[in-house]
Amino acid sequence: MFRRHLFGKVAIIGTGLLGGSLALALKKNNLAGKVVGSFRQEASMKAAREKGIIDEGTTDIRQAVMHADLVILASPVKVILEQIKDKEFIKAIKRGAIMTDVGSTKVSIVEAAQKYLPQHVLFVGSHPMAGSEKSGVAHANADLFKGATCLMTPVEKTNRLAKDKIKHLWTSLGANVVMMEPAKHDEALAYVSHLPHIVAFALMRAIPEEMLAHGSSGLRDTTRIAGSSPKIWNDICASNYRHILKAIDETVRSLSDIRKAIVDHDEPALTQALTQAKTKRELLEKKNG
Repeated sequence: MFRRHLFGKVAIIGTGLLGGSLALALKKNNLAGKVVGSFRQEASMKAAREKGIIDEGTTDIRQAVMHADLVILASPVKVILEQIKDKEFIKAIKRGAIMTDVGSTKVSIVEAAQKYLPQHVLFVGSHPMAGSEKSGVAHANADLFKGATCLMTPVEKTNRLAKDKIKHLWTSLGANVVMMEPAKHDEALAYVSHLPHIVAFALMRAIPEEMLAHGSSGLRDTTRIAGSSPKIWNDICASNYRHILKAIDETVRSLSDIRKAIVDHDEPALTQALTQAKTKRELLEKKNG
């Protein structure tokens, strides 16, 4: 029986790990008639086409979005903001097209969309909580979103039909969709995503290079995400700095409490602090089990 696609043409702007994985997932689940990816480099575009990740590719973002029913902004946050403000790019998008994104922060992106996008471009904010410390389209995975949480951040002015179609898109890719206000999203993600990455980066900076040869699986597990793209995390820190700074300050206070207990040889205080951490870790496992 013929199945009608959810979208005719989908344009993915920024076909790296997430964009490439989206392209594969859209094709695997028969959700798009055609998937077009935009690239900064010809070599990446050629590789993506040869691997069947996309149907068509271009280095011109305006050409990519022409006649597209869905435009997915899958670049770093700073680039997404530049794209939303690019009048020539937006002008190339057809009336009634839906636009979403995969940005790790939402307030700045949603506010820019409300300010710069014409009413006939229907924007719905998204943030799939999926990814890897790896980057680039070579690591694209069609099943990346299965079992992941996707945080959607519609606002009062969001078109209801567009919101429903984007929710259907993510659920069709296997994600669990949760609706959040943009501000609440940025506050929560500062603690559960942005802070862990920053701590991993800081921890790797603190370890003397000559000691790394003695590192075992515990160190590798703890710092795996420090292998993430510095540019991407620079953009995230810049766009969510207030919440991130608060999370860092609270982490410093927690570390200071542990340091003081060690200095004072206060075993009950140290045990209490470590037990509190262990209990929260068990709660995390229970919630995500």
